[in-house]
Amino acid sequence: MYLNCHSYHSLRYGTLPLETLVQQALACGVTSLALTDINTVTGIYDFVKICRKVGIKPVVGMEFREGNRLRYIGLAKTQRGIGELCRLLTARNCEGIPLPDRAPDFQDVITIYPLSNVPQQLGTDEYIGIRPSELNLLVQEKWKRL
Repeated sequence: MYLNCHSYHSLRYGTLPLETLVQQALACGVTSLALTDINTVTGIYDFVKICRKVGIKPVVGMEFREGNRLRYIGLAKTQRGIGELCRLLTARNCEGIPLPDRAPDFQDVITIYPLSNVPQQLGTDEYIGIRPSELNLLVQEKWKRL
């Protein structure tokens, strides 16, 4: 499963229409696909419809960035989780509250941190996202505790 896919809803970062993203996933034999556009969920409802039409399990979430810095990815477990993601982004956009380095204590969201932003302790629904190019780093002592 691909956990961090972007469409053209990720302004300045993504270029693919949702239909193309899902068709490419289907062509690769993907059975579950996560849409995590950057600082937005505007494409999730169309994404869910398109995925269901072709038999791919849709997972929706958001990639939270402050400027070019990836803070974390949130994957909604439920519709309430989508609300939690949106409230965090709304506080940033409307109230000027900067995104925290660590995600809030979400109830219905799975949080994935990049290696560049891993907290000292991971919560129950918090994980570290590892890119294929980072696998060799996992033998380092500092990652063994996690």
